[in-house]
Amino acid sequence: MLDRTKAPDTYEIDAVSLQIAEVTHLSNGARLHLIKSETQPVVRLDFVFKAGKWFEAEKGCSDLAAKMLLEGTINYTAKQIADKVGYYGASFENNHGYDRTEFTLYCLAKYTQELLPLVLDVLQNPAFPEEEFKLLKQRTIQSLKVQRQKNNYLATHSFTQQVYGSSHPYTYGFDEGVLEAITKEEAQAFYKGRFISQELEVFACGAIDDLLQRKLEHEIAQLQLQPAAASVSSPHPEIAPTDKYKLVHMKDSLQSSIRIGKRLPKLSHPDYQKLLVLNEVLGGYFGSRLMRNIREDKGYTYGIYSVISPKEHDSVFYIGTDVNYAVTDNTIEEVLKEVKQLQQEEIPAEELEIVKNYMLGKFLNDIATIFDQCDRYKRIVLYNLPLEHYNNYLTTIRTVTAPELQALASQYYKEEELYTAVAGRKE
Repeated sequence: MLDRTKAPDTYEIDAVSLQIAEVTHLSNGARLHLIKSETQPVVRLDFVFKAGKWFEAEKGCSDLAAKMLLEGTINYTAKQIADKVGYYGASFENNHGYDRTEFTLYCLAKYTQELLPLVLDVLQNPAFPEEEFKLLKQRTIQSLKVQRQKNNYLATHSFTQQVYGSSHPYTYGFDEGVLEAITKEEAQAFYKGRFISQELEVFACGAIDDLLQRKLEHEIAQLQLQPAAASVSSPHPEIAPTDKYKLVHMKDSLQSSIRIGKRLPKLSHPDYQKLLVLNEVLGGYFGSRLMRNIREDKGYTYGIYSVISPKEHDSVFYIGTDVNYAVTDNTIEEVLKEVKQLQQEEIPAEELEIVKNYMLGKFLNDIATIFDQCDRYKRIVLYNLPLEHYNNYLTTIRTVTAPELQALASQYYKEEELYTAVAGRKE
């Protein structure tokens, strides 16, 4: 019988064993990564293209091109695509990012063979119908106008412009009017340059038996892909940072959205994993220093956070919060105090131990399902990381010291290098 007076045993986490995919190089040049698990009768297919904002010639072109694939093919209308996916209780969605664009199918394993031809038709044979393109562009522009009324959107957009410059692909969001000039022909040309390339990576995970594996290999190999050398070459945009402080004035706003941060090394850099621990102490979880100070002690906000957002060619660190406009300057001052304290004083042993245990526990929770494990494996592939990356991550969490973190704070979080963006109004 369970003795509820006794706490459960705890164990040291030395290493984890993530499932490694079986990789097949298909005859058309694509790579298929298979991770099998029979725990649930479901399958997820991720088709990942080098077709993000990084490869754009015209801003917004990659976003519209990706969305147009679901607006109809030479064999199916947009309604027929949606109806068939819905009939099988599946989900087929697009995730457009800075570096890559993904199309993801979730379905019961027994329906994969019925849905796979539809998915491949969407990827291979988009029709780019004129009327649907006009409607899509109108909807996207209208959505952008709504977003640009929100402080948090404007603050993040402004902050990334400060860090990267207005024309860099890692700048968040769009300036108003930027999508108006994009033509259907430009979106279609982007598709032809980036979405039918042999750089395609396909990740299949879930209840995949031998029969389904052979079906996936045969069907995906039928995609007509161009050699990678024939697609548009990768640009190398210049980073053009601007003023360290920027205010986007919102005349009638009662709140201000604040972003404070800077660029950090890429995910593969030796300091990156240690910086994750430092970030967790500062603002990465509910018990962080920023939460205790800005929310619990001062009562300036309901929530404040700090994150490190990795891209394939860079990373950015930022602190974000929404506060009453009257305490905007006070909040910025307190945030900078917390950053400075990390540079001046070592993190107490008890506090650091709590953070380490939280991060270790959260990591285990984040790899609980086969889809979670596939996401971790996918990051290793797309970011060209070593297979032992996550075991190195756990080792870093367990072994990093307070003096190391203090030195990193002094090196990377210098106040004069931080950018601050505010969207709202000041007192």
